[in-house]
Amino acid sequence: MSSNANTTATMDSIKKKMQAMKLEKENAVDRADQAEQRQKDFEEKLKASEEESNALQKKIQQIESELDQAQEQLTEANAKLEAKEKAATDVSLI
Repeated sequence: MSSNANTTATMDSIKKKMQAMKLEKENAVDRADQAEQRQKDFEEKLKASEEESNALQKKIQQIESELDQAQEQLTEANAKLEAKEKAATDVSLI
């Protein structure tokens, strides 16, 4: 029976080791799944940030274009004002 008891003890030890390895594997799979989900979340956030950045860059370009147009209009208005002031001065000198 001593041999039988040793065999049973060895089998129990092997079963415990297998259960521990199975649990370790399940934990590793869970950690891998969590890491993959975090990576997906980060990639989604990155994509959203890139889209927002592109939209903001486009808006900046639009505002810069509007500023250029406004500056051109101001320059034209100032030139017209100077011409009218000069004409008014010339008329008042007559």
